[in-house]
This record gives sequence, structure tokens and C-alpha cells, in this order.
Amino acid sequence: MTTGVVKYGSDLERRKWMREGLIQSASTSFWSPMTGSTKDAIVYQSTNANAGDGHTVVFDYSGNISGKAIKGKETAYGKGEEKRKFSDKLTVERYRLVVDNGDEFDGVNIGDINLTTHADSRSKLGDLFTRFKDQSLFDAAQGSLGQAPSHVIDLGASFGYNDLFEIEKTLKTSTGFTTGGIRRPLDAYRTADGKPLWIFLVDSAMATLLKQDDKFQSIVSNADVRGNGNRLINGVIGKLGNLIIVEVSQFFGETNGTTNNWGLDASNIEISGMRQYDGAVPGSALWTGQEGFDYASSELHSRGLILGAGALQLGFGKMPDYKFQKSVDFGITSESAVEFWMDAKKAVMTAENTDYTQAKVANLDYGVVAVDVKIGA
Repeated sequence: MTTGVVKYGSDLERRKWMREGLIQSASTSFWSPMTGSTKDAIVYQSTNANAGDGHTVVFDYSGNISGKAIKGKETAYGKGEEKRKFSDKLTVERYRLVVDNGDEFDGVNIGDINLTTHADSRSKLGDLFTRFKDQSLFDAAQGSLGQAPSHVIDLGASFGYNDLFEIEKTLKTSTGFTTGGIRRPLDAYRTADGKPLWIFLVDSAMATLLKQDDKFQSIVSNADVRGNGNRLINGVIGKLGNLIIVEVSQFFGETNGTTNNWGLDASNIEISGMRQYDGAVPGSALWTGQEGFDYASSELHSRGLILGAGALQLGFGKMPDYKFQKSVDFGITSESAVEFWMDAKKAVMTAENTDYTQAKVANLDYGVVAVDVKIGA
């Protein structure tokens, strides 16, 4: 049972207590419903409890076989199709999130003694950890952590209902990408009832353009008008074919530097969410939260994300630990921290033997397609 007391001298009990707090905070995570321990989930999470700084977490993928049939009595032996194997890996690093517990007197003075307790510190650290993890996945998917998208659909300055049909066709046929060649269609993510679909994440600007489209308004006004399934009530904008469109909050916070190759430790995250970029070319533009980012830029772009199974990888190393330290000034103040080992990235496969001829899997974004829309006036 979880309590507000932690036996700091016991490593196992303290780590278990911190882990319970992180699990409780995970309920507020945007990505939790899409996270699983297999490649069938959108976020493929793997844990190596022995991994510390610089250690790798490996993700394995098996491909299907292809090949021609052998007719009649023609010799078949020796013509068997090689089983294709793909893998990817990431290297976990140590990160710490810290909270200032302040002076116990200050806590009493404002009538909130919980400010100086371990339980309250754990709660706040758990909330910050969730935002940190979520933003790591958003940034990895959008390509601002250094992995530029391999496949992009650029819609120009418009985004309407008919564009959804064209997007779905591009995903299924691999023709129509603005950036990127022929590839294997994204593996479908399956809901609890087994329906295959792709998740299409859009920010508020893209969502507004879609909602202002006359055809979209006509359909919404005549469908799902009652009950919990109403698209406008549950936050899901709509579903078309194998696409389900979901609006995501905007990033609020600050990010160091003026390039798009920052690390997980570069951002002060107030609200996790999707970013926009303020130039015609993403690689040379600034992103939301970076110093100098221009909200009024005529080249302001939104970047939506289409996600399939196995799109993102989340790797964890050693079990998160709760740290506590008193000040050198006779311990009148203190700070607490959660220490963890992790990394997040898009899945980009390496072929262990051979790749497919047309339905390529290796050396491209396995489960992510970017959709760019110019929203600047």
C-alpha cells in the first residue's frame, strides 16, 4: 500500500515507492494508451533493468517472407526465401528531475506543510516526469531531436476533408509523398476490438482548418450527435477509413539553442505537446519554445503526425530512484530528485540480412509519416 512515508535507507523499498508514484502519474500521459511491450503498440517500450549510462536497449522485429512459387517438378530445395530480421536500438542515459523542497518553516507559514514532505515531492516529480517522457516522444516523432522525417506529405497552405482521402491513398499506395520514395505502408495499429487504423495527430491550427471545412461540418452535423461517441465530446475529431484524427495540445515551455538537434535535457516543459516551425525549410527553422521563434512568421508551419504500429521506441534502464539531499547549511532546506535512465526515438530499422525490393523497411521511419501545413498568413 502506498503511503506518504519512504524508508530512505532501503534501496529496494525506496525505488518501489518511487515507481508506484510514476505509475500513478502515468494516467495523465497522452501516450500511455498507445504504449506496449511489443511492436504492435505505437510506442514500443522496452526495459533493460541492468542498463546504466551508455548501455543499449535492443528492439527486435521480424519481417514476413516473400518469394515465387515453384511450379511442377522443378527443384524447390535451395530456393527458400530467407527469413528477414530487422532490429533497432537506443542508448539510455541518466537523467534527473529536481524539486526544491524549501524551508519547512515556509511550508508551515503558508499553511501547506505537504510542500516539505517526500510524498508531495514524489507527486510533483512524477507529474514532471510524465511531461518529460511525453515531450520526448512528441519531439522524436516530429523530427526535432535530429531524426528528420524520411517521408513527408506537404499539403501547402490548405487542409480540408478531401485531403484526408488523398493522405489515406498515399499511405496505402506509397505514391504521393513530397519527400521520400516507395516504402512499406505503415503497419496498422489495432484497437481493443481489433480494428486496424492509423492515428493522425494534428495540432490546434490544423484542427481549426479541418473543422472550418464545409464538407467536414456537414458530416459532423449529421453524425454522432448523441452519446459518448460524439466526436466533439471525446476529443477525437473524426475517423475516415483507416485514419482516426486526434487533436493534440500545443507545446509550452523553453528549449535551448537555435537548431533542431537538441537533446532530451534541453527543454523546460510547462505543457507537453506538438511544436510548429517558423520557416519554409524545417531544418533551418526555429521550433516552438526556441529563443527567437516567430509566431507571426508568414512561413509558420504545423507538422501533423501519422503513426502506425511500432512507430516510436521508448527505452528504460535501471529502475527510477528517489533521491533526497539536505543543504550544507545545517540542512535547513532540501531538494528531492527522481533519477532514471531512458531514451526515446523513432524506429529506424537496420536489416540484419536483406531488405525488401519495394516494400522497404530499413533506413526509413518505420511507423511515422509527417504531414506539413503552412498556417502563416
